[in-house]
Amino acid sequence: MAKYLFILFLLIVGGMTNINGQKIESLKKADSSKELNDSTSIIYGLFIQRLGFTSGGFPQDIRLQNIITDKIYTFNVKGTMKSGKENPFCYYIKPGMYKVFSYFWTKSKWYGGEMHEERIFKNIDTSTKGYAKDLKNGSIDPNKLEPYYLEIRPNSVYYIGTWHFNTGLVSFCDDKTNLDEHLKKKYSKIDFDQATTKLPE
Repeated sequence: MAKYLFILFLLIVGGMTNINGQKIESLKKADSSKELNDSTSIIYGLFIQRLGFTSGGFPQDIRLQNIITDKIYTFNVKGTMKSGKENPFCYYIKPGMYKVFSYFWTKSKWYGGEMHEERIFKNIDTSTKGYAKDLKNGSIDPNKLEPYYLEIRPNSVYYIGTWHFNTGLVSFCDDKTNLDEHLKKKYSKIDFDQATTKLPE
């Protein structure tokens, strides 16, 4: 039974390619810096997820929004059937100015999975019941809250930090040296030494 519920979950999530009627584009995993050009760059970092081993086998994603086109892009920060708390990521991305839009995750339940999507803002924990209540009664306007921004220039490799999403109040830090040593073994064709450090701000 659990197996079929999990398959159903994947089908549902796989079909969730729209936000308010807008199509979401998935970023492609990077494997070489040879594809870099005026329309392609690379972002990489380390993601610390919310649930750890209680996340079950469900994937987790981050969604970015281009502030000029409003287009939403998504990338996976925890793979299906993986439960490690820390997960490196490395993706191709189009140059532009982005904001960290939301964090999509699923909590394992006896009946399958409970899906959550949290908007991301500076110094605001949107995972709390208090935030949900304030949002519902109109005392909080998400459009007036300050997001995290990330500027990506053409033909570049960007280290975008360790993303601490293990709590609802998210943060970002620089641990490039340690991550680079780890990733060089897997991505031998990407020049991490020349990457620009650019944390969301």
